[in-house]
Amino acid sequence: MKWKTLAAGTMILFFCLVGGVITGEKATAQETIRLGFVADVSGVGATFYKGQKAAVDLFIEEINAAGGVMGKKLEVVVRDAQLKPDIGANMARELILSEKCDFLIGPTSSAVALAVTKVAKEFKKIVYFHTSNAEALTTTDFQPYMFQVVPNTGIEGRGIANYMAQKPYKKYGYIGPDYAYGHDQFNAFKGELAKLKPDAEIVEVVWVKLGETNYSPYIPTLMAKNPEAIFSSLWGGGLSTFIKQAKPYGIFGKAALCSLFDLDMLRVTGQDMPEGLLGYARCPFYAVDNPEMKAFVKKYYDKNQEWPADWAIMAYDGLIALTEAIKKANSTDSDKVVKALEGMKFKSLRGERYIRAEDHMANVGIYVGVTTKSPDYKGFLIMKDVVEVPAEKIWLPVEQVKKLQEGKK
Repeated sequence: MKWKTLAAGTMILFFCLVGGVITGEKATAQETIRLGFVADVSGVGATFYKGQKAAVDLFIEEINAAGGVMGKKLEVVVRDAQLKPDIGANMARELILSEKCDFLIGPTSSAVALAVTKVAKEFKKIVYFHTSNAEALTTTDFQPYMFQVVPNTGIEGRGIANYMAQKPYKKYGYIGPDYAYGHDQFNAFKGELAKLKPDAEIVEVVWVKLGETNYSPYIPTLMAKNPEAIFSSLWGGGLSTFIKQAKPYGIFGKAALCSLFDLDMLRVTGQDMPEGLLGYARCPFYAVDNPEMKAFVKKYYDKNQEWPADWAIMAYDGLIALTEAIKKANSTDSDKVVKALEGMKFKSLRGERYIRAEDHMANVGIYVGVTTKSPDYKGFLIMKDVVEVPAEKIWLPVEQVKKLQEGKK
């Protein structure tokens, strides 16, 4: 009987301990909100990732120091999509199933984003896109568990066409990467330019593979028909390389180049960047004058000893919107947070913004300016005379968005 009593007591103790461990694991899970970051860490996405991750880390440090969200700490788990859609989709599944992440943070590549958004829909987990910006994410590939805080390809293409149509140029050339981002942006640009300036003509279109490093074979083709202006969807290191290789051909004395002049690209190009080029950015910190941006820039610079690129600002803005929606919903359940997000106003680093209910697109426009040297920023050019082209002027009307979402022409 003594042995039976001892055995019974041991079993009770065992189950109590196991139960305590399980309860402890559940408690730990309940005390944190896990963010799964499907990042493009390697290859041409590395520079973007550096700023994105620095901003995510800064936000998490700040929010956790202030007590978290609903009393829960934030933590981030990173996986590298390597700019490959199939790998990105697999990483998203791993973050949801194995890492038990509550929400996803999107990648750099639009092609990867289009794969990740399907996984987010499958598992009913919210994903926010801060850098990848295919307009299809909000239209033909729209699903309710996504939202976007980066100006999409349509907003960018129509926005820069809107601005360039005011210039005297009538003959345009185009060069861009041969994948979703380039094609979407070019189609938006072409359509808006035709509407605003019917006598304008796109005389040459050149497509290059993503990651191309030698533009010498393409430059003569691009210039053969003497365009007065060149619009480009090249970005980052690719755009920087193109500019450096195009200078010896004298392109910038013959045609105006307009493209995405984000801070990382300007830093990489350095003094090789010509002055006086018309360009745009998604959120240049030096041109946004409000207390929130100033405070963020100081904290970011103090921590990282460099200025925040556009990618850092947008990643941070996405977390502002997400955490505000979680608080509003008082839940981490994605369905409840989706309802909180739709139409929600939030104070971003770019000022007061809202999420449009019909396509979960934040009303974020583009910032257009002209490259110039500045004594405040050594080693690279910035843009001067910067003006914002607001989203409301250039995003798709709700009726058109709904038709595209429903698969109508």
